[in-house]
Amino acid sequence: MFVRDAKLLAGIATNPPTACLLPERLLDAAREAGLHERTGLIACANVRASFALLAGALHESISETSIVPTGTDEATIGADCRIHPSAIIGDGAEIGDGCTIGANSVIGAGVILGKGCWIGAHVSITHAIFGERCRILAGARIGELGFGFVVHEGRQLRVPQLGRVILGDEVEIGANTTVDRGALADTKIGDYTKIDNLAQIAHNVVIGKNCALAGMCGISGSCVIGDGAMLGGQVVLSDHVTIGAGATIYARSALMRDVPPGEAWAGMPAKPARQYFKEIATLTKLAKTGSKKTDPVKNVPEQTGEE
Repeated sequence: MFVRDAKLLAGIATNPPTACLLPERLLDAAREAGLHERTGLIACANVRASFALLAGALHESISETSIVPTGTDEATIGADCRIHPSAIIGDGAEIGDGCTIGANSVIGAGVILGKGCWIGAHVSITHAIFGERCRILAGARIGELGFGFVVHEGRQLRVPQLGRVILGDEVEIGANTTVDRGALADTKIGDYTKIDNLAQIAHNVVIGKNCALAGMCGISGSCVIGDGAMLGGQVVLSDHVTIGAGATIYARSALMRDVPPGEAWAGMPAKPARQYFKEIATLTKLAKTGSKKTDPVKNVPEQTGEE
């Protein structure tokens, strides 16, 4: 693993890894926390780039080493499943009883689908575990690589994505929506949550139970959305933002900071909805008042047609 913040050292020391990459400035603090007693400390000039190079050398993704799964010989298919002949089921996949898989869909090696899942046409699923009765609409992509890069020696170096996508029961993912697998932790979506078409859920995102995300939402990496939150169409979140349980975010809002539980926010950048709409009303009133005092049309000379 790697660490760049001294505040995290004490927590890591309670469950020490075999090795830890860290900047040289944190070596003394790591030793003071006792991390050196059971962990090999490796000082790096660029911690994230070093991790990317090391993880890339040690890790091989199933989906990337076997682009086309070899077939269903090693897959487990439950009773009463309906699988289109053109669908591909990867080795080691587990398909629960009563699942439906549409035309040209690909279920990657090791994927687990719970009972009664419905997978539409042209869907790809990899590095994922589903609960029961999930619905994935046509063209969705579940478990693809997250957007993780670090600049190293003048080029963008991909950071390996090692996590999974975990879906609870009765989750619905809309057509052409993407849900990226986690980088280190998992991307998680809770029971009964519904995500509309053309949404983007980035790596390490955690969405609670019974949430609703309307079309074209963009959720950046490591965001947390609490139970029962509602997001309107085209809402976008900056990375590491937390939305509290039961919050409502109005359509086309852009969130740069956390939203407390139960609050309604709107605007770009977003703020409490009551404040936002009050500001809009005030600006509208000022615009009307100003136009009456200085009407530009009244100052235009009359056109007579004479030179």
